[in-house]
Amino acid sequence: MLYGHGDDLYRYPDIRVNFSSNVYNHFDHQGLYAHLAGRLTSIESYPEPTAAQLEGRIAEALNLQEQQVMATSGATEAIYLLAEAYAGSRSAILAPTFAEYADACRLSGHHIIYITDLTQLPADCRLVWICNPNNPTGTVVDHYFFADFIDSHPQTLFVVDASYAPFTLRPLLTPREGVSRRNVVMLHSLTKRFAVPGLRLGFVTAGDGLMPTLRRRQKPWSIGSLAHEAALYLTAHAHDYALPTAALVNEAQRMARALQATGLVDVHPTDSHILLCRLRHGTAADLKERLARRHGLLIRDAANFHGLTPAHFRIAVQTREEDDALLRALKALFC
Repeated sequence: MLYGHGDDLYRYPDIRVNFSSNVYNHFDHQGLYAHLAGRLTSIESYPEPTAAQLEGRIAEALNLQEQQVMATSGATEAIYLLAEAYAGSRSAILAPTFAEYADACRLSGHHIIYITDLTQLPADCRLVWICNPNNPTGTVVDHYFFADFIDSHPQTLFVVDASYAPFTLRPLLTPREGVSRRNVVMLHSLTKRFAVPGLRLGFVTAGDGLMPTLRRRQKPWSIGSLAHEAALYLTAHAHDYALPTAALVNEAQRMARALQATGLVDVHPTDSHILLCRLRHGTAADLKERLARRHGLLIRDAANFHGLTPAHFRIAVQTREEDDALLRALKALFC
């Protein structure tokens, strides 16, 4: 899916607020910029083939063994590595969700089954792909139910995309809980955590029995020199990048009520900063263009998520003032 992702800001030169990408757009990156400016000569040499320094730092922060962490070019690289590692498998995808799971599975010859609830899981599925918290709904699977469900299906590999874990207050499966199980691989996104989607930074956590299968398939120099430098800086300065998670979750709830009250959209319940909405009239594609061209606001047309419709769109809440600007623009367009 080369062009189906949400953040197509490159197509719109005059956007004031970007709601389409699920990142928090209000970090101050000046320290990162200065750090990278002082490391530009690193592009003159090959980077570490496996970003081992970054893997060690992440492992230490998560209280894991170094061999239980693999740095990747965003969570997306990990998705394709996993699909390739288990090529031809029968895969269940908890939908609606990120389309890249299905794209990667198709490329590696998987037989795909879509389910809307884990209890619908067929007994013969080799893999289950689940985004938790989910994109595009923002919902979280109950932690205790999920852990018990995983343990009751020991022959099934659970691929848990935890890219949005920093954006919810609900309890989640932790990396340590994941590596303690022989049937869990977790995907993590530094891109989302630190709001640097242009750098493509992520990592995988998995137990010793699973990780070698992925490492054998990873291409050398998956993470370039400057991206690696950025990741080392960001992980060392995580205290400067404190996410206002509680404020974002509260703002999402406020915004959900306000959007619903307009009578223009229906809003899906959420446990995070992500809001999935369905227009009562018209299409999300048309709304996206009108908001972008007339108001400088960019939303995510969600029609290409399996199970959704041309009326669905998604936003990631930002500040109250920016969110209110979206509310005013919606009313101006429809009222």
